[in-house]
Parts: sequence; C-alpha cells; structure tokens
Amino acid sequence: MSTAIYREPTPEEVELAHRRRILASIRAVLAERELELEHLRDQILSFETRYIRQVGVLYRQLDEWEERIAELKVSQETPEERERYAREAAQKPEAAPSEERAPEPSLDLRNLFREVAKLIHPDFAIDDHDERHRTRLMAQANEAYRRDDAAVLQRMLNGYDPSTDSFVGFRHIDDVASALARTLTHIDRANEDIEILASEIEALGQSEMAQLKERTVQEALKGRDLLAELAAMVKGNIGMAMRRYELDLGRARRKEKAFNPNPLLSAEAPLPNRR
Repeated sequence: MSTAIYREPTPEEVELAHRRRILASIRAVLAERELELEHLRDQILSFETRYIRQVGVLYRQLDEWEERIAELKVSQETPEERERYAREAAQKPEAAPSEERAPEPSLDLRNLFREVAKLIHPDFAIDDHDERHRTRLMAQANEAYRRDDAAVLQRMLNGYDPSTDSFVGFRHIDDVASALARTLTHIDRANEDIEILASEIEALGQSEMAQLKERTVQEALKGRDLLAELAAMVKGNIGMAMRRYELDLGRARRKEKAFNPNPLLSAEAPLPNRR
C-alpha cells in the first residue's frame, strides 16, 4: 500500500495561486470588454452603411450641384472682380500653424512586432507541442502586423492568444518568485488594457455617428423614420440647387446678374451636420 506524500505549499506558492486567480478574473473582464467594443463597432458600421445608402449619396449629389453653381459663378466674373477677390484673399491673415504634435508612440508597430516575435518564435520551443503552439501564435502575430493592429500585438506581448481569446504563458518559469513577479506584471498590464478599451468604448459611443444612430432608434420608437426625413430634406435642397443652377445659367447666357439665393435660403431650416 503506497502512501502519498503531501507537501505544505509555501507562503509564496499560496500568494502565487491567489494572484493567478485574480489575473484570470481580470482577463475575463478584459475579454468581455473586447467583445463589447467589437459589437459596438459592428453596430455603428452597419448603421453607417445604411446612412450612406439613404442620405450620404444625396449629400454627394447636393455637393456636386453646389460645385456647378460655384463654377458657373466664377466663369461669370470679370477680370477686375477676379483681381479684387485675389487681392482680398491675399490680405486675409493666415491661420497660425498648430504647435501641438501628436504624441509619438513609445514603441512603433515594427518594433512591437519584433518584441512579440522574440517572445513566441517557434525557434524557442522546448518540445513539439510548444513548437506547434508557437507557430500558430506567430501566424496570428503576422496577421495583426498586416492589419496594423498594434493593440493585439501589445496584448500578445502581455500573453494574449487571439485564437482562444485568453492569456497564456510563453516563458519557462524558473521559480516561484519569478512567476509571482511576472503574474503581478500581467495583472498591471491587463488592468491598463481594460482602461484603454473602456476609453475606446466611451469615445466610440460619443461619436457623431453613434449619437445619430441612437437618435434614429429613439425616433423609431415614436413611429418616425429619421433617416427617411433627412433624405427627403436633402432631396428638397437638391431640387433648389438644380433650380438655382438653371436660373444662373439662363442669366449667364443673357448676360444678366447672377441669381442671389440668400433670401430663399434664409427662410429654410438649417441643415444637419453632414456626415
């Protein structure tokens, strides 16, 4: 009859097990935030596609007619008027160049990819199973690099496996102390990733397209089709622009003064911001 020998875990091992449970919990939250961000992006992209199809194409048509009107107006200008406009434009003060610069990343995409490759490269495998695992991770890193997805590469550097949406360890742990130190580092980085994702979710939710989507949903609950109403309004403005062009073209052919639409436009309700 064999008797199993039980070894009491050391305080460091108990602490390591505790920290690993915390890390697993944090990474579960991180995975939820990533899914939430992806879902929000898909929703806004779907709505934006619908908006472009119903309203955006009409705005482009309106822009084209306004460009035609502007070109016709320029063609009617006398040399004296062109000289005066050029002189007035030259006298306008130029906007001071902005001194603000976008913050430079601490690690550009190429260097980030190299750091990930150093960590997961199949050449560093300790057995056949590890080599297959690293080969798959390397393919995922290459795909993230191709998409310019620095966020995924950064999380891979922290131990993230995109295919399983979980975190794994890549390095051999020599002792409990080093494992504990590395786990604490992973906890800090995972918390930072959660904060970054939360900021991205908030910014995306406050974007102009997201707010228009929300207004469209709220109006739909009241029985209104907001996008259809916007489309009808833009169509009306296209009709006005076409009429203005016809009037200006007729006056140009008769050498009359160009039509001034300001009295009519001042009576119109302001257009929403174009998207």
